[in-house]
Amino acid sequence: MIIHRSPMPDVEIPEVSVTDYVLRMVDTYPDRPALIDGPTGRTYTFSQFRDMVRRFAGGLAARGFGKGDTLALMAPNLPEYAVVFHGVAMTGGTITTVNPTYGAEEVRFQLQ
Repeated sequence: MIIHRSPMPDVEIPEVSVTDYVLRMVDTYPDRPALIDGPTGRTYTFSQFRDMVRRFAGGLAARGFGKGDTLALMAPNLPEYAVVFHGVAMTGGTITTVNPTYGAEEVRFQLQ
């Protein structure tokens, strides 16, 4: 086995959830782009991203979604993908991502 190491120094990552870690960027870069859709150029700032994540999480929670629940996300690579991913995490739920190129049998197998 070959182990490859980056020539760059290790990055310290605090003991927090991925969502908390990402949303901390709002404090430093509220008006900088957080998500950019390459094909269309649509851009969301870190503040907009945080607000969308919170709104989505709130909507899920209002419908009773939370810890112990799983949401299946079948979508292409869009900025909103990250909103759904982190919104589910914020509720304490679990997300399973489904490849949008899967056929019906592959989706059925994953969701069983």
